[in-house]
Amino acid sequence: MFPTLYHFFNYSFGISLGWLQVVNTFGFFVAISIAAAFRVMQLEMSRKTNLGLLPYTDVTTIIGKPIPIFDHVFNGVLAFLFGYKVIWLAANAGPDFLPQEHIFNAEGSWVFGLISAAIVMAFRYRADLKQRLSEPKSEVVKMDASYHMGTITTIALISGFLGAKIFHILEDPSHLQWSTIVSEIFSSGGWTFYGGLICGAGGVLIYCYRKGLNLLHILDSGGPAMMLSYGLGRFGCHFSGDGDWGIANTRPKPFAAMPDWAWAYTYPHNVLGTGNYPPADMVQVPGFTGDYAYQLMIPVYPTPLYEALMGVALFFIMWKVFRMKNLPAGNMFALYLIFAGVERFAIESIREHGTSLYHIGSTSFSQAQMISIFLVFIGALWMFLLGKKLRPLFGVKSTI
Repeated sequence: MFPTLYHFFNYSFGISLGWLQVVNTFGFFVAISIAAAFRVMQLEMSRKTNLGLLPYTDVTTIIGKPIPIFDHVFNGVLAFLFGYKVIWLAANAGPDFLPQEHIFNAEGSWVFGLISAAIVMAFRYRADLKQRLSEPKSEVVKMDASYHMGTITTIALISGFLGAKIFHILEDPSHLQWSTIVSEIFSSGGWTFYGGLICGAGGVLIYCYRKGLNLLHILDSGGPAMMLSYGLGRFGCHFSGDGDWGIANTRPKPFAAMPDWAWAYTYPHNVLGTGNYPPADMVQVPGFTGDYAYQLMIPVYPTPLYEALMGVALFFIMWKVFRMKNLPAGNMFALYLIFAGVERFAIESIREHGTSLYHIGSTSFSQAQMISIFLVFIGALWMFLLGKKLRPLFGVKSTI
C-alpha cells in the first residue's frame, strides 16, 4: 500500500522525495475524481446547451478595470496559508516527521508564508497593471450552461463534505454525543459516500433551481460524472489501505490465474497502521518498523478494488451506450441510481461494516444497504412508472 505519494515513488522507482509525504494517496485520488467529474459534467452540460435543453447565459465582463483590492488581499492570504503550512510540511517531511500528524494545528513557517504571499501578490499586481485600460469597456459574452460548473463544484464540495461527515456519524447511532460529533467533523477521516452524494446533490439542485436551469437535465448531466468520480475515488481507498475493505477471506481462489491480492489481501503498509499501537487486527510486516509497517492478520476481500473497477465500467456503459439513446429527461439519472444502488448492495455482502449496523428485530443491515435499496426503488419507479408524470413538473417537454 502507499499511504502517500512518497511511498509510491519510493517503492516503484526507488526515489526518496520527502516532500511528497504531504500528498496523501487517498487525497490524490479524490482530487483526480473531482477533476474527472468536473470535466465529464462540463462536457455534458455543453452538449445539452447546444441541443437547446439548457439555456445560454449572458455574462457581462468589464475589460480594463483595475482588480479590486480585496482580490489582491484574498489571493495573498491564500498564498500565505499555503506557504505557512504546506511548504513548511514539505520542507520538514522525513522519516521522523509525518506531515499528516501536523496538519490540524497552528504549526508552520511565517517566513515561507510571507515569501509565498509576496510572490503571488507581486505577480497578481503586475498582471493587473497589464490588463488595465484608460477607459474600461464592458462586453456581453454568451456562455453555455457549463459556465456554472465552477460554482456547482464549490457547492457540491462544501455540502458534500458536511453530508459525508453527518452520515458517517449516523452510521453508529449509539455514539451520538456532542463530543463525538465535533471530533468527527474536524477529523481527517470518517467519510460516507452516500452522505456526500445526497447532500452534495441537494446543494447543487437548489443553486440550479435558483439559476433557472432545468433540474432533470442537470441530474442527467451529473449521473455519469458521479459514477466515474466514485470509481476513481475507490482506487484511492484501495491503494492507501484506508480500512474500507472487505470481510475476512480465507477461501481458496476460484481460479489459479487470479492474483492473490485480487482475491484475499492483507493490505501491508496501510495508512491505518501507524504509531507504536497498531489496530488490534494487525501485525507488523516482517522486516519493517515504524509507521505504516503493519498489515492485517487475516486477509480480506479487496472490496475497494472491486468497487473501483465496477464504478469505472458502469461509467463507460452510461457514457458510451445510454447517453446517446434519447432517453426521456431524468432517466439517465434514474439509471445512475439503479446502477449505484445495485453495485453497492452487492458489495455490502462481503464488505466490513464494524459496528455500523442498524437492527430491525433479528435483522441487521448497514446504512449503505438501506440507502442502496431506496436508490434502486426510486430509480426503477422513476424510469418505468413515473417518468411521463414527473417531466411536466420540471417543465420538460422534450424526450431527449
